[in-house]
Amino acid sequence: MALDKQDIDGFNWQYLGERDMRLAKGQSKFDIYLGKVRVDRQVFDIPVHVGQGVSEILLGRQWLKSKRLLVDMALGILTLGN
Repeated sequence: MALDKQDIDGFNWQYLGERDMRLAKGQSKFDIYLGKVRVDRQVFDIPVHVGQGVSEILLGRQWLKSKRLLVDMALGILTLGN
């Protein structure tokens, strides 16, 4: 998962360190946190990449190995489940 720095406040997630990553817009530094997310009534501990200028919350493709993603743009609904 990736979030913008401004969106991390209030989560109280554990800071794990820093990592350089290559993105479409070039090289960027991210702070890595151990985040807790709830999907389908299950809580997962996942690495969360936090950086400047992340305009949308991003979910990595690892989720798609175990969950089904359904997007209905017309209704504005995103479902990640079994």
